[in-house]
Amino acid sequence: MGIRGQLAYLVPTLLGLNLMGLGLLAAEQRRRDETEDMRARNTRVLEAVGVPVAMYVAQNDMAGLDTLVAQLSEAETDPDLIELAVLNDEGRVMAHTTPERFGDMFDDPFTHRALVSDRPIWAREGARLRVAVPASSGLRWATVEASYSLDRLDKTVAATRWRWLLLASFLGLSLGLAFSVGLERLVVRPMRLLRNIALRMGEGDLDVRVPPLKGRELAELGETFNKMAGALQSGRQNLEKAVADRTRELSEANLRLEKLAVTDGLTGLYNHRRFQEALSLEVARAGRSGAALSVLMADVDHFKRFNDTMGHPAGDELLRNLARVLTGQLRGTDFLSRYGGEEFALILPDTGKAEAVQAAERIRLAVDRGLNTGTAYKHRLSISVGVATLRQDGETSQALLESADKALYVAKRKGRNQVAVAGQEAA
Repeated sequence: MGIRGQLAYLVPTLLGLNLMGLGLLAAEQRRRDETEDMRARNTRVLEAVGVPVAMYVAQNDMAGLDTLVAQLSEAETDPDLIELAVLNDEGRVMAHTTPERFGDMFDDPFTHRALVSDRPIWAREGARLRVAVPASSGLRWATVEASYSLDRLDKTVAATRWRWLLLASFLGLSLGLAFSVGLERLVVRPMRLLRNIALRMGEGDLDVRVPPLKGRELAELGETFNKMAGALQSGRQNLEKAVADRTRELSEANLRLEKLAVTDGLTGLYNHRRFQEALSLEVARAGRSGAALSVLMADVDHFKRFNDTMGHPAGDELLRNLARVLTGQLRGTDFLSRYGGEEFALILPDTGKAEAVQAAERIRLAVDRGLNTGTAYKHRLSISVGVATLRQDGETSQALLESADKALYVAKRKGRNQVAVAGQEAA
C-alpha cells in the first residue's frame, strides 16, 4: 500500500476517532449542561414556591400548605418530579406530595446540609437530582426539598452520544473518499478551518461563519456549521430573553407577595407586623440621632355597638372610611397601620409631645367631620387617641407602644372622643 493509500486510510481513521471522541465529550458536556439547567430551573421554581410555603408555615396554616403541595403535584408541569416535601427544622415532613409521608423524618446527609444551609443546595444521587431551598419570609420557616428523575435526561444524552458516534463514523468514511482525490488540498486545510471555527463557536463566538468550501461534502458541512451557528445564536438570544422575562415575572410576583405579607386586606393599610418592624427601626434611628419620636394609638368609640346596630358589613365599610380619613391627615414621613380590630397606630418621626398632641387633635376632628357628615349612622362616630413620646433614656419600642396604649385607655375612661397623653392621670 502506497503512502497515499496509507494516508487515505490512516488520516480518516484518526479523524473519525477524534470526531468520536469529540462526540463523547459533547454528549458528556450536554449531560452536565442539561443537569445544571435542570438544577437552576427547579431551584428557581422551589424558591418561588418557598415564599407561599413560608407564609403558610408562619401562619400555621397546614391545610393551606397541604393544598399548595397537592396543587403542585397535580399540576404535572414537571414530568421529572418524583417527590416534593416541606420539612421543619428537624427534618420532619410537614407536607408531602404523598400525604401518607406526613410526619416522616428525612434523615440523610443531604437533608442535614439543607436544614443548616441559608441558600439552595443540590446533589446528584444516582438517577436522581435532589434540590433543597430555604423557605423564608423575613425569617426561615421551613425547607422545601424535591427529588427529580434523571432518566429522561440520561436517555436524551445517550441518544445524542449515539448520534455523534454515527456522525463521526459517516464523516470518517466520507473523508476517506476525499483523501483519495486530494488529501492536503481538499481535506486537511478545510478540516483545519472547520476545527478552528468549531473552537471559536465553542468559545462563544457565534458570529463566525464558514466561507464557501470546495467539494460538495465540505461545502454542505460548512453550511451545516453556519446553520448550527445561526440556530445557536438564535437559541441563545431566545434563552436570554426567556430568562430575563422569567426573572422579571418572579421579581414582580415576589413584590406582590411581599406587599400582601405586610398589608391589611380590609383597609389597604400596613398591618400589625409591618408596624412593629417600622416602630423598631424608628426607635433605633431616634436613639442614634436624638430626634423626637411619637406614637398615636386611635380606637373607634363604641365600635361593638355600631357593629351590633348596623351590621358587620357596615362596620367594615366604617373602618375603610376611617383609614381613608386618617391617610388624608398624614405627612409624607408618617406611618399609619391597622393595629388590630378597630384600633389604628401611627408613627410620627421627628415629632415632639406638643406637636403630637396637635396632630392627634387634628386627626380626631377630621374623623368627627369625615364620618358624621352626610351619613345615615344612628350614632355619632368618634375616636379616642392616646399619645406617647419616646423618652431619650433608652426606652424600647415596646415600652413606647405600651405608653401610647395606656394613654388611649385614659382617653376612654375620661369619656371617649378625646386625646390623652401618656403619663396624665385619669379624671
